[in-house]
Amino acid sequence: MKLSFRNSAVLSLAFLSLTTFSCRSEDQTCTAVIRVVRANGGPATSAKVKLTSNYGLSQQGEIADYLSNSENTKLTDGNGSATFTFKNPAILDVEVAHISYGNASDLIKLEPGETVSKTITVQ
Repeated sequence: MKLSFRNSAVLSLAFLSLTTFSCRSEDQTCTAVIRVVRANGGPATSAKVKLTSNYGLSQQGEIADYLSNSENTKLTDGNGSATFTFKNPAILDVEVAHISYGNASDLIKLEPGETVSKTITVQ
């Protein structure tokens, strides 16, 4: 009887440890790196990059709240890059405006736990 109880305790402990490890949540943080370049391939510094959702702008609730923070608009750095981090995956509109080189737009799909890069050319 003691041997059976010991085996049962070991099996229960093994089961609990396996389920604990398998229930850990994976990092879902999504990173978007937007690189803005001029027609000649050089970086477009100080371009305004904004990530939005046309669907989210017309809806109340979860999607609109997802983009309501001030972190969805940035200026590009000396390399023409702007980096954004979101907690969940999404498909977002990228809007770029540069005072000298004009405007451009595209889409980006943020993948769970990944860094996604997009290059956009302004003319």
